[in-house]
Formats: sequence, structure tokens, C-alpha cells
Amino acid sequence: MILGIDCAAVDKNTSAWGEARANGPIRFAILRATYGDAPDQVFHREWPAVAAAGVTRGAYLFLRFPRTGRPAPSSPRAQAQAFVDTVGELTPHDLPPALDIEFESGRLATGLTAAQALDWVLEAWSHLSSEYGVPPLVYTSARIWSEELDDIAAPALAESPLWVAKPWPWPVRSAARRDGSAFAGGAFAPRVPSPWGSQWFIHQYQGDALGFPGFTSTVDVNRFRDIPLGATGDHVAWVQRRLRIPPSGVFDAATRAAVVAHQTANALVPDGVVGPKTFVSLCWS
Repeated sequence: MILGIDCAAVDKNTSAWGEARANGPIRFAILRATYGDAPDQVFHREWPAVAAAGVTRGAYLFLRFPRTGRPAPSSPRAQAQAFVDTVGELTPHDLPPALDIEFESGRLATGLTAAQALDWVLEAWSHLSSEYGVPPLVYTSARIWSEELDDIAAPALAESPLWVAKPWPWPVRSAARRDGSAFAGGAFAPRVPSPWGSQWFIHQYQGDALGFPGFTSTVDVNRFRDIPLGATGDHVAWVQRRLRIPPSGVFDAATRAAVVAHQTANALVPDGVVGPKTFVSLCWS
């Protein structure tokens, strides 16, 4: 199983990224860059440390919505620009920017309809897309999309790679689970929000996990969905669109050959499997 973590200043960690890479072992990490328009307090400390440890890094914007009876947050565009100002340029070796779509106290507390909430999301999404030239990752869950957003259609977001959360199969604040055998045979596969069909690439499967190597406090634990020969689904079609070949949704021999050609052209290991580094490269293609 290909492991990664996500974390923020609220976790109050002392981190050792080299240990996390060696003993996690993690291959990617996604850091909160901004909470609304406010930079995360430890982002600038941790961002270069992740790269120095040889871990693929990503950054996310926790999008803040209005809350009835409280001061209004900055506009979605201003929040997205604060992310850009905080993170700066991203390289083709970094994950694309990520947009966290959730509601701290439920959508009803925002005073927005589902359609208005989606407009709020799309304003931030569009600004990140324009600034970085690619659709951002989207973090959300099927529960949020169905219970808070009424399963609203969002065809533009379907081109964003999905980082999906689901109700944790293990209790929060329990020991970090790093054994991939738990997912054998498709066990604990995440439900996917309706705009993405069956497409997802990163699954946050455990929150507030304790005892993860390299961290003194809690982190959220994620797994990456690698794509080998024989895979089928909307995630395969997403890859095929990035390779500019017919999006059949079947990872056949022709798709594998196109993946190998892409890997060779981008100085990646030409193994024909879409792992994290190939996925990152395709995000920017």
C-alpha cells in the first residue's frame, strides 16, 4: 500500500519527515497551507522539510464558508489568492493545489443553498485553476456531497482528481493503521461523490491517527490508488484523457504503452503503472 499523510498546525506536531519516509513509509504528504485567507502557522516550516526528505508534497486550502451570526469570511477568490500568495509556485514534482470542501458546522449554518454553496466552491476552484493552469485536487466525501450539497451536479469538478474521505473504518485517535491487507479485495473502498463517478486517487481512511513514525501527535492517514494494467473505471479514463488517447476507462496494453512513453519522456521509472510520481506528472500534463 502506498501511504501518505496530511496534517496542519492544529495537530501540534513535532515532525521528522525523514523518519516518516523511512519507517512510515510515506511517499506523499499534503499540508494545510491556508485556513480561509490565513496562512497555516507551520506551513512555511514544514513545506521545505517535506521536499528535503524526498517526499512528494502537496498543499491544500481549507475553504471557509459563511456562518450565520459570525463575521463573514473573505470571498472564495480572496481565499484562493491567499493560498497562491502563501504557497507560491508549484513544480511539476509537486501535487497540484488541493481544495478542501467540507462544512465545519453543516451547510445549513452557512445560510447558503446547495447551489449557492457550490458557486462558492467554484469561485475558489476557478481561481486556483487559472493561477496554476491545471484543475486542483478536490478533497471531499460522499456524505458531504449527498447530505450537505444534495448531490448537486458539478461537471467541471469531475476533471479534478479526487482526494476522498469516508467515515473511518477504525476509531479516531487510535493507533495509525498502515497494513494494506485491511483493504484486500476492495474492503473499505470509499464511497465516491456523484460528480466523480468511480474516480478517486487518494483515500483519507483514518483521521487523527496516533503513533505514526516521525510525528509526536496526530496525523490523517491516506493511501494512493495506483493504476496497473487491467484496471477499469473513471480514474483510468482520467489518465487516458491526460495521455490524449481515447478514454475507454480500460487500462489495456495501448494505455500501458502510452504510460510508459509518458514516463520515459518525463524521466520517470518506465514501469507502466500510474503510481504517485506518474500521477503528479499527469496532473500537470
